[in-house]
Formats: sequence, structure tokens, C-alpha cells
Amino acid sequence: MVARYSGASTATADCLVRTSLLLLTAVATVSRTAEAVLSVNATPEYIHPCRKSDTQFNNCIKQTFNHLRPYLINGIEELTVPPIEPLLIPKMQMENGHGAVRVRAILSNMTIHGASNYSVLNVRSDMNKFRIDLGLFIPHIEATGNYDVNGNVLLLPVRSRGDFWVSFENVTALAKLYGVEVKKEGVAFMKTDRLGVGFKLENSDFKIKDSINRQNVIGEAMNVFLNENSAEIIEEMKPAASQAIGKHFKNFLNNAFLQIPLKVWLKDSE
Repeated sequence: MVARYSGASTATADCLVRTSLLLLTAVATVSRTAEAVLSVNATPEYIHPCRKSDTQFNNCIKQTFNHLRPYLINGIEELTVPPIEPLLIPKMQMENGHGAVRVRAILSNMTIHGASNYSVLNVRSDMNKFRIDLGLFIPHIEATGNYDVNGNVLLLPVRSRGDFWVSFENVTALAKLYGVEVKKEGVAFMKTDRLGVGFKLENSDFKIKDSINRQNVIGEAMNVFLNENSAEIIEEMKPAASQAIGKHFKNFLNNAFLQIPLKVWLKDSE
């Protein structure tokens, strides 16, 4: 039983890594601090503009995001958007203080491959309220990095730190963007007010190298335990992970959105 409890502690850390990274890839468009602002008369090649009056508006927005994909692979220099292949995440923190899983997790130095292979499956929008829901599909994702987890699971103490590797197959995700209109020097922009994500996946594989519990459990036993219990732990951590990731990526998305006037990508906006 001792080995199983230790396995639970370290396996829980793995579940948190998997949950956070999966949601991260659902909103993989990352940008740095904004400096320049596009002219309202500009139509860059990476922008596929739409009109709210278009009877096929949702389909147009779908084309806009799919059109953007090859440019994100190499980065967009004038918006200071770096390449997303690989996608680099310096640090992500989340905390869950309710239920059976009460932990604080920090993921750092993350390198994610495969996010650029996303495709937009469907779009639902209400641009009068600046709402956009995106259904996404990513066939394969691999990620590496460091993790640090501290807390309790079912009254069992959890303390684990080390390196991880994880892969996912056939990921479907839903990204919900809640925006507001803001003006800078009389020019209208859309600002991301909230961002939420959810996901499903078919298969996953993972390995961790715990640096503080080396003498307590065999690595293969940890992976077996995680395979048997990961679904319950991931489900428990989804709200906390979604909140942390939404807050984190909202700021990055705004660095890009607040450089592109509404009239550049929404031609009949006021």
C-alpha cells in the first residue's frame, strides 16, 4: 500500500500536467508585449476580413482562423507574435482549493509541438456582444517541461517535482471568447474580457521523472496508477485549470487584438 500511495502522489502531479497542457494548446496563439498598432486602412496578408452583415458570417470567421494558421507557424513580426511551432510557455500556475483534489501546481519551461496543426471545426458568434465560440481539432500534441505540485488528494499528502513528457491524440476543444469594444485615440478595438476552454481526447501517453520521490516508487508503477485514475483527477481539476489558463492567455491575446483595429478584420464595424 505504501508504494500505491506514493504512486498516487506523483501520478496526481502528472494528471495536473496533462490537464494544463491540453487546455493550453486549445488557445495556442501567443504574443509578446504589443508596441505598434495597424492602420485602419491596412489589410495584411494574414488577415481574412469578414462583415457582420454576411449571412455566412460564422463560416467566414472559421476561414479567418484557418487562414491565420500558416502565419502563426512562422510568427507575425509586425504584431510581435512569435512562432508557435514549437509553442513555448515560460510558466503557468493553477490552484484548486475544493473537493478531493486540493493542490497548487506550477508548470514551467514548457515546449509544445503540434499546436500549429489545429483546424477550426465550427464557429458560433454574436459580434453585437463580441462573443466567439471556436470548436477546434488537433491531431497530435507532444510537450515537455518541468512541474512542481504541492497539496492533498483524498487526505494523502502530495509533494512532487521534476520533469515531464506527455503526448495526446485526437484532441477536440472548445474555446469561448468574451470580448468588449474599447477605443484608443478614437479607433475601435476588441479586447478579450474572458477566455474559457474545455476539451476531450482519445488517447494520451506520458512519462515523468520525479526528483524528490525517487526512493518511494518505481516509475512504471506510477504510470500504471495514472492510467487507472487519471480521468477522475483530471475531471476534478478542470475548473481550476480552465480558470488559470483563461486568465493567462487573455493577456497574451489582448496584445494581438489591441493592435488590430476592428475595421481591419470586421469591415462593416462602426
